[in-house]
Amino acid sequence: MSSYEAYPSRNYASKVIFLFLLIFMMTMSGLNPINSFSEPKKSFSVVKTLALPDSLENNLADVNAPFGVGDDVFGRVGRKNTPLYWHIPKAGGTSVRDFYRDEECYGFVWAASCPQGAQCLGMTKLKLDSNIPLVDTDSIEGLKHSKSLELVQSGFADIISATRAYDATDILFDPIHQGRMFAIFRHPVERAVSMFYYLQQATWESTYNPIYKDITIHDYARSSVTDDNWMVRSLVGKADNIGTPLTRQDLDVAIEIIRRKCVVGLMDDMEETIHRFNSYFSFRESGEQKNDKTKSPKCKEYITSGSNTNSHPPLEEGSETWKLLEQKNAADVILYREAEQIFKEQNSLIPH
Repeated sequence: MSSYEAYPSRNYASKVIFLFLLIFMMTMSGLNPINSFSEPKKSFSVVKTLALPDSLENNLADVNAPFGVGDDVFGRVGRKNTPLYWHIPKAGGTSVRDFYRDEECYGFVWAASCPQGAQCLGMTKLKLDSNIPLVDTDSIEGLKHSKSLELVQSGFADIISATRAYDATDILFDPIHQGRMFAIFRHPVERAVSMFYYLQQATWESTYNPIYKDITIHDYARSSVTDDNWMVRSLVGKADNIGTPLTRQDLDVAIEIIRRKCVVGLMDDMEETIHRFNSYFSFRESGEQKNDKTKSPKCKEYITSGSNTNSHPPLEEGSETWKLLEQKNAADVILYREAEQIFKEQNSLIPH
C-alpha cells in the first residue's frame, strides 16, 4: 500500500486547508472571480467613500461641485470645466451628439472621433470642418495629439466626447481644467445584442468583421469577441485588457466614479435624460430664439427616433443566450443597476 493510500484523511485535510487559504487570500486581495460579484449594499451619496486614481479624483469635478464663472458652454473666457460625454457604444450616443451638434438644435462644437476621411492626427492646430473639430478623442494616439493641441485648455470645444473614459480624463484634463462627465447607460445585454446586429452590416466601422454575417446571436454570445464588461474596463483604464479578470476593487471604483463624478442618463428615458443634461449644464441654444429645442420636430426626432439605429430581432430576457451575455458582463450588469438607482437619486440633485 502506498503512503498516499495509507493516509487518505490526512491528504483530504491538506486539500481543505489549501483551498481555504486560497479563498482567503483571494478575498483579502480583492481578486474575486467575475462570477462572484454581488450587488453592493451602499446607498447613493455624493460624499467620498472610496479613493479614486489621482487623475480621476483630480481631473473630474464632482457632480455636486459648484460651477465657476464661465463654466457654461458659452462662457469660454476663463472656463475651467468642460462637459465630457462618456460615449458608451449603442447607448444613444450618436443621437445625443447629432442633437447637440446640429445647427438647427444647439450648434455646439462637439469633439469626438475623427471625421471619416480627415487626417486629424496630421493637424498642427485646432481646426473646424463644418462645425466639427478635426481631432480624434476616441483613440490613445488621438487623445495625446489633442492634448498637444490643448483641446481642453483652449476652450475650443463646447463638449468633448470619448469612449475611453479613464484615458480621456487622464490625458486631456488636469486639476485646473476639469471635466464634468455625463453619460447615457443601457442594459449591457441589450447593448451587446444591438452591437452584434450592427456589426453584421457596419462595413464602414473599423471593428467590422465579415464573420459576423455567418454566425447567430447565440454563436456570438458563446464566442470570445463579445463584450467583456466594457463599461467597467473603460472607467478603470483596462479597456485594452480584454480577457484579464476584473477585481472587486475595479467594480467598486467604477461605481464610485458614476456615483460621484457622472451625471447619469438612461436610454430607456431619453426625454428626461436630455432635460437633465440641459438643466445641469445650463445648455442653451445660441441666437435670439430661446425655445426648448427638444420640442422642435427635427430635434425631437433625434431623441425619439435616434441616429445610427438598426432594427433587429429582440432577445428574450432569461433565454440561454441572454444568460450567456449576462454572465460575460456580470460586472457591467451590476454597474448598470447602480446607474439606474443613481438616476433616481439625481432627480433631487438636478433642478427641473
